[in-house]
Amino acid sequence: LLAPGGVEAITAVAAETGVRVLSICADYFMEAPLHSMDVAQVAESREVLSRLVDRARELCASDIVIPCVDQSRLEDDVQLGRLVDNLEPLVDQAEQQEVNFSLETDLPPEQFAGMLDRFPSKRVTVNYDIGNSASLGFSPEEEFRCYGDRISVVHIKDRTCGGGSVKLGTGAADLAGTFARLKNLDFGGVMTMQAYRDDEGITVFREQLEFVRNLWDA
Repeated sequence: LLAPGGVEAITAVAAETGVRVLSICADYFMEAPLHSMDVAQVAESREVLSRLVDRARELCASDIVIPCVDQSRLEDDVQLGRLVDNLEPLVDQAEQQEVNFSLETDLPPEQFAGMLDRFPSKRVTVNYDIGNSASLGFSPEEEFRCYGDRISVVHIKDRTCGGGSVKLGTGAADLAGTFARLKNLDFGGVMTMQAYRDDEGITVFREQLEFVRNLWDA
């Protein structure tokens, strides 16, 4: 994506297949978080994010997903404040290029909403991972009450409570209820299949895609 000629190569494949790039999941920031105490690392991460904004615009992608989970999770209010301070200077660029910074965290809903309120721009949005929220035991009703209108990307996944990824419809995720809430909000953002996969991959994906289509239509 950041290599010379990379955008042109992606654009050519998109034209050939009809499969567009709608969002960029920047797992880079799991290894080099914007809320790190390492000043040099943060400077490099901000430069990477700035370049990603330009690439997203070239690809007409609407969102850059910034994960703050697992090894890059926000441990305390100090890290949360550091994330806000380090991301804020790039928000103007996101505004100009019409690209969202879609944050995924494992913060409780009200705390996550409070962090979002610290950004005056609506370009700072939510990446809502259905399965991860279910694994954490969060209430979808509370999550949507706190920041449903800020969701711009949805990762479709199912997990057991406190456990790993499972086939859609077999875990703790309230997929039907979540889809209903999204429809009530006239959700028009990006939905990404990040569902369970096995070594073979394609067959289980097709089964789950059909499951999603039927559930969404229902």
